Amino acid sequence: EFATEEQKADFSFNFMQDMVLNMADKNGDKMITWAEILLLAFGETAEPEDKMKTAFRAYDTNGDGYLNKKELAEVMKLSGVEADPKMLRMTMALADQDDDGKLNYEEFCALQDRK
Repeated sequence: EFATEEQKADFSFNFMQDMVLNMADKNGDKMITWAEILLLAFGETAEPEDKMKTAFRAYDTNGDGYLNKKELAEVMKLSGVEADPKMLRMTMALADQDDDGKLNYEEFCALQDRK
């Protein structure tokens, strides 16, 4: 085990752990190969689109291909924005174009472009 019991109980620690694992797991097989570790450490490209895909995959901690409100709140928190319920509702209302209650990759990119 790499985490203490206190760290395991801390939601932020678990979120960060999941985020790093999702960033490294390029093929989505829930296994991290040596090649994926090297890509994470040294990068594969500096293209903005690839960085956005990596960020989205990292923030999508449950791996369903969407950012739910809980994941969006963590993104906001990591970005230095206070993710109070009102701000979270407003952000979701602006970004969730198909009104399904979660953000897909395109909606995430559009939200980032608004910054």
